[in-house]
Amino acid sequence: MKRITIYRHPECARCRKIAHAHHLLDWLGRVETSIETPRTGPLRMGAIAVEDHATGEMNFGVDAVRKICRNIPAYAPLLPLLRIPGIARAAERETTGCDDGRCEVEAKPARMP
Repeated sequence: MKRITIYRHPECARCRKIAHAHHLLDWLGRVETSIETPRTGPLRMGAIAVEDHATGEMNFGVDAVRKICRNIPAYAPLLPLLRIPGIARAAERETTGCDDGRCEVEAKPARMP
């Protein structure tokens, strides 16, 4: 049973790659990802929102990262690190949007035969 939904911007390549990693590491099947607009409104490019299915609570920024870490066991070792102010600020910065171009993902060069 899915416990949380991670909402991401539909056009963010970086978010798409991270969502793919979540699916690979979510061996307990607790997490779903969505490109739908959350009930809180549209997301900025690079921003995420996490909805807890049990409570209906919406989380953003570092709180969203904590919620993801609690639901994907492979990420659990990161939870104590998110108590360190500098790391928490970096997580907040990375999940609240990247309209400044930080989300750009380099395209892989074409392979030559």
